[in-house]
Amino acid sequence: MSFYPVMLDWEGMPCLIAGGGKIALHKAEVLCSNGADVTVVAPEICEEMRKLPVRIIERPVTANDLDGMRFAVDATGSSEAQEMLSSECRFRKIPFNSACRVDDGTAMFPAVSRSGKTVIAVSTIGASPAASAYLRDELAGHIPDEIDGILDVMAELRPLSREHIAVQSDRRLFLRRCLSMMLKEKRKLADSEITEILQEFKK
Repeated sequence: MSFYPVMLDWEGMPCLIAGGGKIALHKAEVLCSNGADVTVVAPEICEEMRKLPVRIIERPVTANDLDGMRFAVDATGSSEAQEMLSSECRFRKIPFNSACRVDDGTAMFPAVSRSGKTVIAVSTIGASPAASAYLRDELAGHIPDEIDGILDVMAELRPLSREHIAVQSDRRLFLRRCLSMMLKEKRKLADSEITEILQEFKK
């Protein structure tokens, strides 16, 4: 397995979840909270699932349920269903998450923490979800409450650095210097402070 994290826009993405139990519910909650268009197929559906904004089909999953889907999850607990979905998804080039067999999936759900514009995602490639959650929480604890304001400043500094600093490596050092100061002091830099730092790199 060779996984690389990528941020995706899930808004309106057609997703299939095979299974209607607690594990399927958790996957559905994650996808729905990110705006995905979720269809759940299973002969039995837990009551909590019915409260989510999902399309429910109450029968065993079939290969045809993958038509038009761009992401699929198996949470059936059935090796037969899992093998069918895995094979079909690989053939159709659909990212596939297997709740029962991590080693047979092509996509994973990391442990995620959101703080404004900052998203932290940690995965142990299925080895230990508990470790993923622990590391996520540890990293999230280092994110200052003022992070959105700091990021707004950094977004403004990028074009400013291109305008006033000719050498790219110096631009990187300037941006890193400003970011380091803001993170260390947990506050936004004043315009006068930015101007002072900028003068050092314009020489």
